[in-house]
Amino acid sequence: MEEVSQLGSFDEFFYHGKNGLDHEIEAELLQMLIQPQRTLFYNRLDSCGVNEYENAPNDLSLQVELRYNIARIVAWKNRQVSDGSNGTPDRRIAVSQNSISFEARGGELDIKVLYIPYYDYQKYQDIRIPLT
Repeated sequence: MEEVSQLGSFDEFFYHGKNGLDHEIEAELLQMLIQPQRTLFYNRLDSCGVNEYENAPNDLSLQVELRYNIARIVAWKNRQVSDGSNGTPDRRIAVSQNSISFEARGGELDIKVLYIPYYDYQKYQDIRIPLT
């Protein structure tokens, strides 16, 4: 997925489940990361709210809290999605607090989340989210 704006595409909504598994996993992870915390009416835990940290000082407490929240939401999501045992694709991913890094460039902070899909543990993928 090249941009966050692709999540707003009608194709993401109407063709959910018909895109490639890697694309679906990446879109779900991106949605979980940018959705503000406690805003979804059907489940208050299904979001991380990374964008809520925009303009926050880049200090140790921010990095610890973001790493914890991202790892927590991925662990929660892994309990909710299919594990592949009933014939559906395995949508779980592995994320560690150590696999989340921060890069300061100019006036923005980029969060890079390295994750591994359970269905192919040799396929490392990452996603970047800019904070300004």
